Amino acid sequence: MESVSTSSVMDILNLLKACCSQSCNYIMTYGGTFSSLASEVGQLKDKSSDVKRDVEAATRDGQTPRSEVLGWLSSVQDMEGEAESIERKYNQKIKCLCSFPLNVCSAYRLRNRAEAALATIRELKQSAEFTKLADNLNLTRSIKMPTTKTIGMDKVFEELQRHAKDDSLSVIGIHGMGGVGKTALLRRFNNDFPSETEADVVIFLELSIDYKLEEVQKSLFDRLSLTWQDEVTHRDRATKLFRVLSTLKFILLLDNLWEPLNYQVVGIPLPAPPSKCKIIFTTRTEDTCSHMGTEKMIKMECLEEEAAWNLFRNSARMDVIDADKNVRIEARDLVKECGGLPAALIVLAQAMAPKKTWEEWMHALTIMKDTPHQLPGMTNNVFSILKLSYDRLSSDNMRVCASYGALFIKGSWIGKFNIRNSWIGEGIIDNVQNVMDADHKTQFLLGILHAASLTVRVHDDYFTMHPMTRAMILWVQRECGKKENKWLVRDRERVEEAPAAEKWRDAERIALVWNQISDLPEAPQCPNLIFLNLQFNKFLRKIPNGFFLHMPPLRILDLQQTSIEELPVSIGNLVQLHFLELSRTRITSLPKEMAALVNLKYLSLAFMKYLRIIPDQLISSLRELQWLIMMDSYSGWKEGQSC
Repeated sequence: MESVSTSSVMDILNLLKACCSQSCNYIMTYGGTFSSLASEVGQLKDKSSDVKRDVEAATRDGQTPRSEVLGWLSSVQDMEGEAESIERKYNQKIKCLCSFPLNVCSAYRLRNRAEAALATIRELKQSAEFTKLADNLNLTRSIKMPTTKTIGMDKVFEELQRHAKDDSLSVIGIHGMGGVGKTALLRRFNNDFPSETEADVVIFLELSIDYKLEEVQKSLFDRLSLTWQDEVTHRDRATKLFRVLSTLKFILLLDNLWEPLNYQVVGIPLPAPPSKCKIIFTTRTEDTCSHMGTEKMIKMECLEEEAAWNLFRNSARMDVIDADKNVRIEARDLVKECGGLPAALIVLAQAMAPKKTWEEWMHALTIMKDTPHQLPGMTNNVFSILKLSYDRLSSDNMRVCASYGALFIKGSWIGKFNIRNSWIGEGIIDNVQNVMDADHKTQFLLGILHAASLTVRVHDDYFTMHPMTRAMILWVQRECGKKENKWLVRDRERVEEAPAAEKWRDAERIALVWNQISDLPEAPQCPNLIFLNLQFNKFLRKIPNGFFLHMPPLRILDLQQTSIEELPVSIGNLVQLHFLELSRTRITSLPKEMAALVNLKYLSLAFMKYLRIIPDQLISSLRELQWLIMMDSYSGWKEGQSC
């Protein structure tokens, strides 16, 4: 019995020893668990800091952090709190030698809690390899813009849509004169942008005339919902824009571009074909298209006659046109005066909407032909728009060059040689080596005007000027309509009488071409007159003797194809004269007083079949003479005859 009892006790003691040995071992390695926990938490915090930094950067760029990333960061925050709690309790335990806790039961539970936290932390570390931290910008794909009617523009709109879908094209430029509808076209493109395309965002920016870099960047930041910071440099903003736009399939629409935009400085990635990204802009100048790296240029033309009529009819309600045939006829003529320019057609329709009688429409037609700025809205909504192109020319000389187009009849083809001669008289073309050099410079200057949409090339040797551009220039030269006599232009109007002498007093330029004038004022006072053109007045046979007495600044005088038989001696008073055109006149003898024209640079005596006498040394006295034209003017001369 005693033996059995002793054996049983020994078994129980051995069992207790095994259990205690395992528990003691578990508790004796207690400190290592907490060391591992501290190490793993530190690594997790480092990883969490990296993820937070990247998420914050993406958020600043307007991107939206992904839900799984935000959930992971939240779990990390929870586990950091749990680890801190475990560590705090661990440090509070009263330990004996060898770090053995006095309260074994509570230590056991704390270690279990630490091991559970350790397992969770290791799982969080393993799941931290995200393929993507944030989604693209939370953007409205496109924002609708208010726009005007685009009647008659369907063809060019379809062309723009076709090119925008072409992945081989990245930069498209739309150019044309002011008021032709470039903005309306681009806004329609923005509003009707097809939903099936792959573009992430359509950005429409309307630029001011003298836009600043910061203005463009600010507009892009606002559209992309990016945070703007005033203290950040332009370069850093450009870097941010570049980084964001590089992640998007963007369509950038730039309206009213006057100067080339430096993509790199702004921060706009230049799409490399093939690409779904597009940069599409409008401008008045071809030069801007060239400097912007344009791969496709679309020129916007004015509307054809029927399209112009439809736009006019649809821009305001005018029942009287349908009710009165006579009014309809006048309305058609009014529309023609606009030359198909949409801005002018819309203004005209709005001005004429309240007019109910044929007489009112007749009067409006007279105004439109002579002084269109008097129609309501024409100055602010048409001329002011066109004037921007004129004002933006590089120099006063270029504005003078453009202005000469307004001295020719509305809608006419203007010969480049005719304009060259006028520019010679103005001194714009001067000191050239030969005729070819003069022609080259003429073509170069015309190229600038064509590129600025102030003139239109119709042939290698001819150009034309839009009637509204011509009207705008006359309005400008007449001091915005305040001095109607400053530029007197009556071209091919069958005028029989020259303007009264008092009208000449304020005049700077007078063009009375292709009329039926037979008499001129005796001695008009012209203290400001620079240009006088009387060509193709076949009934003009005599110039009064005192006609040139009071024209001291006159530089250009054109009398070709008149029937005058002599020049008055007062021609000698024109000491500032640079240009004298006498071809195809009936003059038989040049007056010796012409020797006083010491500044004359151009003299044309071409096709003067009646000319017999040129006084001795007259030509040699014209010391500034550079051009002497005498073709077919000496068939009746004899050798040794006075010349």
